[in-house]
Amino acid sequence: MRLRRMRLRLCLRRGRKVRDKPEAASRDPAAPPRSLPPRGLASALCGWLAGPRGRLLRRAQIGLRRQVLEVGCGHGHVTAELARRCAGSVVAVDRDPAAAKRQSACYHLLAADAQALPFTAATFDLVFCQNVLMWVADLQTAIAECVRVLEPGGELVAIEPDYGGMMEYPENIALRDVWTSALIRARADPFVGRKLPVLCEAAGLEVQVELQNLPQPATPHAVDLLRDLPLAEHEMQIVESATELLTRKQRRWEAFIHVPYVLIVGRH
Repeated sequence: MRLRRMRLRLCLRRGRKVRDKPEAASRDPAAPPRSLPPRGLASALCGWLAGPRGRLLRRAQIGLRRQVLEVGCGHGHVTAELARRCAGSVVAVDRDPAAAKRQSACYHLLAADAQALPFTAATFDLVFCQNVLMWVADLQTAIAECVRVLEPGGELVAIEPDYGGMMEYPENIALRDVWTSALIRARADPFVGRKLPVLCEAAGLEVQVELQNLPQPATPHAVDLLRDLPLAEHEMQIVESATELLTRKQRRWEAFIHVPYVLIVGRH
């Protein structure tokens, strides 16, 4: 462990300077800045994606990986999982300084932007991100940075949604347009999932792609994710109606909401 920490310090010294505060995204300045979602919602989302994430990490041989980087660690729910499953050490970065202020004996935390990772090339043998690339201003640059810090033979594992393919039933739930519009106002890309395969391939990765194949019954907690986004008054009314419908349903599958996730494993 001492040798791995020494190697990390050397990589940071030779690489880019770590910023105390990330650079502002070059998007609409009138849009509200993105902050960490509530811890409870982040934990729930982590749990919903546990099955697909576990499958991808096994494919990427997480148990053999010695130097793992998580880009966009947020509250650290997945970070602890990576630290538990890998054979070496984990470095976690997030552009939100609040995330990087946490302390952990299991992994290292840094404040950094996905578009300018403060590491030298070929530092890590696995790079992981989940619900992160949708929030970057320049998706192509962020992917290029993930690939740059990967060792030859390393793997990029990315799990990102595509709200353009969202399915809902009954149709009067009417959340898809609200969700995509609110994400765009929050400076996110609701269609990021469909863009990932070709951009990862163009960055030099050998890409395997699959879609999340385990839909779950809709619950009011899923709609709570919308409340953390900028909503117009009429959109808030739609959210309240959907929450009421999901609360009073009698059968598990009486209402169906499914956001497809694109799952990427790319070998460098």
